[in-house]
Amino acid sequence: RAFLRKEMAAAAIIARQLAARVSKPALRSFKVSNGKKHTKDGRNLGVENKEWQTELKCFVDGKPVPDKVDVKTWDEKVTAAWVGSLNEGEFAQWADHFLFHKIDGPLLLNFNIHRLEEIGIKSFGDRLKLSDLIAQLKRRWSKPRTAKLRQPSWPGCIVQMLTFRWADTSEGKHGSELKEELIQANSAIALVATLTWSMAWDLFFGSATQCYCSTIKSDLCYCSTSWDLGGGPLVIFYCFAGLSAFFFMFSTIYAVLQIMMVYEMSDTEELETFLSFVPQDSLLPGIFLFAGMFCFSVPVGVYLIYNVNLGIVPGPSGPDRNTQLIFSYIAAIFALVITSYGFLYKIPSMISAVYQAKILAVEDDKVNEWSG
Repeated sequence: RAFLRKEMAAAAIIARQLAARVSKPALRSFKVSNGKKHTKDGRNLGVENKEWQTELKCFVDGKPVPDKVDVKTWDEKVTAAWVGSLNEGEFAQWADHFLFHKIDGPLLLNFNIHRLEEIGIKSFGDRLKLSDLIAQLKRRWSKPRTAKLRQPSWPGCIVQMLTFRWADTSEGKHGSELKEELIQANSAIALVATLTWSMAWDLFFGSATQCYCSTIKSDLCYCSTSWDLGGGPLVIFYCFAGLSAFFFMFSTIYAVLQIMMVYEMSDTEELETFLSFVPQDSLLPGIFLFAGMFCFSVPVGVYLIYNVNLGIVPGPSGPDRNTQLIFSYIAAIFALVITSYGFLYKIPSMISAVYQAKILAVEDDKVNEWSG
């Protein structure tokens, strides 16, 4: 029994010595880590990582050098270097998180404040600043043509109105956003074009000479036009009313067809490919609508001036001629002022505002360039 007691005591001493030898390296490892978070592969996110710092040469104060402007070509090291270069290294402590989670350029463009938290960025203030910087990066990358826009002059805005080119300045939209924009724009154009087409067709159809003959006496007929016009003014009225009717009709047709074609696209890839094949055709509904509006204003003006009973030329007759002539002038001048205000001032000024808003947004990004 005494022998067994001695053997058990010796075994216990050996076991304690082995346990101490095993625990000391673990304890030293724990002290070295100092409470820092480790990744699954053993890397310590609290220790500065040198991998991404070799890519800092790709950025100057957070701004990419010319050959790194395309964000979609960035790998995770370049992305981490971009984060580390921002605001003179303010966010360098988080660069390893981007590197470990393999956040490359395409993934970075889809980041928001919630995803920043998911990859381990604990500071709420830093998440806010980084999400704003990522949004700024996305704006600059997704709108290269916007950065080259110039404020058009007043005659340039008139040209933009007639050609509908101002409606082709949108950038950075994909998928459902692009589809929704096309459908809503074409639906609005189709609605306006259909309503104005009905009025233009009535002017066009009614401008032809109509004859009313008696069924009792075949030689008793009365012929006139529905709009009390004749000669050259009637020809102008007829031609421009017909042109406006056809412009409005084809504007509606093109808008509806584009909506149907957009619905036929199965996914974003098909939609973007389709639009790349027909970039200018997407503007046709708007171009035909404005052409129709311009043509429609001509018969209206001709009628106000040249109708026999109440027009300015040859003017009304009878005892109340002067009074009627005054009101004829008022109606014609009012129509001219409203039309000129719309086509020559208001619509061009709104087109100018579209360009101004885009240019000011770019300038604002330059003022706050890569700063939080």
